[in-house]
Amino acid sequence: MTEHESSLRWLASRGRPVARPTPYIGALLATRNAGTIRVLPWFLLFGVLALVAGIAHAQLFGATASLPAYVVCFVAQLTMWRAARSRQRELAKHTSPWPGPPAKPLDGWFVASAVLAYGGGAALAVSLLPAARAAGWLTLLGVSALCAGAILTSFLRAPVLAEDEASFAVYRGLLAENLHAASPSFAAVPPLLDVVTHRLPPAYGPWLVAYVALVVVTELVAYVRGRRPLPPGRYGDPLPRGTAVDWSPPEPR
Repeated sequence: MTEHESSLRWLASRGRPVARPTPYIGALLATRNAGTIRVLPWFLLFGVLALVAGIAHAQLFGATASLPAYVVCFVAQLTMWRAARSRQRELAKHTSPWPGPPAKPLDGWFVASAVLAYGGGAALAVSLLPAARAAGWLTLLGVSALCAGAILTSFLRAPVLAEDEASFAVYRGLLAENLHAASPSFAAVPPLLDVVTHRLPPAYGPWLVAYVALVVVTELVAYVRGRRPLPPGRYGDPLPRGTAVDWSPPEPR
């Protein structure tokens, strides 16, 4: 799918089908697609760093089934973050400072998901796991929290990329998407592998499943809320009457 087609489907999925987006909105939506060549260097860099850190963690706390999953999650979220911010910085060079209001802060459901992921995970580790395993998981939760904090800070402190109310609405929609690069589910889901491989105490399983379900559901609510229809505005050239619209969401980045 081309960037143009992806932009059209993104707008249509939010209730604003157009024949062609305005030039600025088209450039803004293009920041969703970094391309393989742009992503590869970051993927390799974060992959090597995460691999080295994972080996060190295994030597200190012992190998677990969840450790490789955490490594993959760290690489994925950091790569998505750097790829998106790289293209945003390029667009910012050609964008005047936005005089309007700042973008909406974090959704309350996303904050709740993060609190459940890190606070709930720490509580489970301390209360149910042996000391060595608890220390290992707390370390991984800490690293995940640092990654998520850096990602959220980077996106939330970035300059608003907009030139009018319509492009500001698109920017807010993209920001809501980008924040999920710091997905709390990345911190909560991997330990399920330790349950499947029977490396955790039997009593730990039901508590962990309930914990993961709460984190994922609350984050899913935040994601759905972030996909609200765009307000009225000029998003591009209107479609001719009778034109069929592809309402399906654009493919993942």
